[in-house]
Formats: sequence, C-alpha cells, structure tokens
Amino acid sequence: MEAQLIALEKKIKQLIGLIESAQEKNKNLETRLASAEGLLTKLQSNMQEASLRLEKMIRQLPEDKL
Repeated sequence: MEAQLIALEKKIKQLIGLIESAQEKNKNLETRLASAEGLLTKLQSNMQEASLRLEKMIRQLPEDKL
C-alpha cells in the first residue's frame, strides 16, 4: 500500500509539472500571438497606405491616346 501511495504521489508531481510547463508555454504563445497580431495590423496599415499612394499615382498618369 505504501509503495502505491508513493507511486501515486510521484505521478501527481509529474502531472503538476506537466501542467505548469503547459501553462508557461501557453503564456509564451499568447505573448507571441499578441506580437504577431500587432505586426499584422501594422503591415495591413502599410499596405493600405501603399495602395492609396499607388492609386493616386495612377490617377496622375497621363492617359494614353491611341
């Protein structure tokens, strides 16, 4: 009986370790996700700005007369 309790205690400690490790990884992933989302927003803004500039430049081009 004592050996079974010791084995159970060991498994519980391993489980707690795995849970803590998973929580830490999750926290790191949440941080990376927030960073990636911020970068995505900035890149989308840059693309929108570039698109508006290109449209303005295209409107300023002389029209071809055939």
